[in-house]
Amino acid sequence: MPTPRSHRFTRAVAGALVITAIATPGAGARPIEEMFVDPRSGADQSRAEAAAPTVTRTIDERFGWGSAAIGAGGATAVLLLTAAGASALSHRHQRAVVR
Repeated sequence: MPTPRSHRFTRAVAGALVITAIATPGAGARPIEEMFVDPRSGADQSRAEAAAPTVTRTIDERFGWGSAAIGAGGATAVLLLTAAGASALSHRHQRAVVR
């Protein structure tokens, strides 16, 4: 049977998720037609007049050991934190049953 403390934790997590969902900004996407309208004059620019994007091409065939280490370290940290939390909850539950 859930304890009042676990209900408080569940409510706190749910509240934090709601606040996060409300606080995040909406998407900033606009229709493509609005991308080529001059906001000062309201006149359409031709697609040819729009600035062409700069393309940078990088070819690197080597394995990124630094990136791999960062990813593995992050995954290990998440797993260790999860295991520590599960262990703490398990020990707390066993201690409450013994008393």
